[in-house]
Amino acid sequence: MTSLLWLISVLAGLVSMVFVVSATVSAIHRREPGAAAMGAALGLGIVIAGFGLRAHLLLLAVAIGAFFGARAILRRMTRNPQHATETTKLSAAHMTLLAGSFVFLIPFAWLLSTSLKPDDEMAIFPPRWIPTQQVTVNGLMKQDGKPAGLSTYTPPAGGGPLQVAEVEDLPTGDIRVQVLEPTERKGETLTVGRKDLVKVRQTDPRWENYSEALAFLPKETIYGLVFLKNTLFLTMMTVLGTIVSSSLVAYSFARLNWPGKNLWFGVLLATMMIPGAVTMMPQFLIFRSLGWYDTLRPLWVPAFFGSAFNIFLLRQFFMSIPNELEDAAKIDGCGPFGIYWRVMLPLVKPALAAIAIMGTLGAWNNFQGPLIYLSSPEQMPLAYALQLYQTQHGGEPGLMMAASTMVVLPIIVLFFFTQRYFIEGVSLSGLGGR
Repeated sequence: MTSLLWLISVLAGLVSMVFVVSATVSAIHRREPGAAAMGAALGLGIVIAGFGLRAHLLLLAVAIGAFFGARAILRRMTRNPQHATETTKLSAAHMTLLAGSFVFLIPFAWLLSTSLKPDDEMAIFPPRWIPTQQVTVNGLMKQDGKPAGLSTYTPPAGGGPLQVAEVEDLPTGDIRVQVLEPTERKGETLTVGRKDLVKVRQTDPRWENYSEALAFLPKETIYGLVFLKNTLFLTMMTVLGTIVSSSLVAYSFARLNWPGKNLWFGVLLATMMIPGAVTMMPQFLIFRSLGWYDTLRPLWVPAFFGSAFNIFLLRQFFMSIPNELEDAAKIDGCGPFGIYWRVMLPLVKPALAAIAIMGTLGAWNNFQGPLIYLSSPEQMPLAYALQLYQTQHGGEPGLMMAASTMVVLPIIVLFFFTQRYFIEGVSLSGLGGR
């Protein structure tokens, strides 16, 4: 019961905090210092109750009071209560979406953080988000040639902590250390257990994980450039084939009149209900009989035969284009292909951009296709190579996360700069259809 109350209290506190912050921002925007000060006080009350007193009933009470208090203050201290409420709701919606975006960014932040950590920081619980490394002692080296790390050691007999340098890892698991401070014991050598040492750490990302991750790849891959070349080739051919074939078929279904058009469009949509596992084996047999096994052709040639979803998406766009534009093009002497190329395609750029982005994501992250059709290392794309890298270096999380970051980062950057076109293409695809 206590856990349930804590959950309810925390959720209420978060909702109230979002509402209070948005109300305070709205008050500042409308130059109402009284409402802004009261909103800040309510927010401070939630923080104190949630993190200072740690009482779930008190947190719940403060959260509920803050929610209604902020609303009442804004309605009373502003000249237009209705406008204040609408502005506050809009600010609360934006704050909630912003908080949700941060939640979805947590896995990627953990990926970046882990890719910059040394091996001795991987298993620390609770995990540290900011990578740190052990401070090294200048001029003092270990027997293996690495710089000696700085630690603190508290002797069981007392006498205060000692600042020591780790100079040798013993086969027994213990560590031989050399005392640095206090001065009267400087240079003294001790043998201590690893668990008795507390490493002195500083914020220092380990960028060497990325270079070491590439160095562990086979030499014939040229530090992974062969995998990147295959992935870029598959991505470009897939996007080109998808756009050309899907747009042509969609234009035919949307703007041309031919017998059985609606019937065949229904058959096309029905193919979306066929599971991919059903057609996997027939496709493999066809491509093997063509001699395409262990080549990249089975991974990009099917893109030139269209996709039911992409055809449906583009068809909705083509149907929303006014007939007057097509009639004017016919008067100017354009044929069906001329209308398609000169009139229709320029008007459906948002949908083409959305299809291109989805095709890029699918080709870049495709793992099942290379797993089925490829066996030679020189033909592998990045997704398949990353899986093989995991089987060899899965016990080294830093290198594995560095390799994963290098594979994922380009597609994240692409989506970040093109998400406007993606959202525009999907949101407009159902408007104006007939």
